[in-house]
Amino acid sequence: MIENTVRVFRSEEGLPREKQLAWKIAKVAADPVEVTDEVAEMVINRVIDNAAVA
Repeated sequence: MIENTVRVFRSEEGLPREKQLAWKIAKVAADPVEVTDEVAEMVINRVIDNAAVA
């Protein structure tokens, strides 16, 4: 598991896009990994649960 240090940056410090937490999360989300049937079923159930709450 990759651990990322998170801290507050001042506007004038400038933070490269690649070091932003949102960028790192998007990088993991876009990783082209194989999705097993079990994982696909869990994702479908999660979407159904979220729709039921909304």
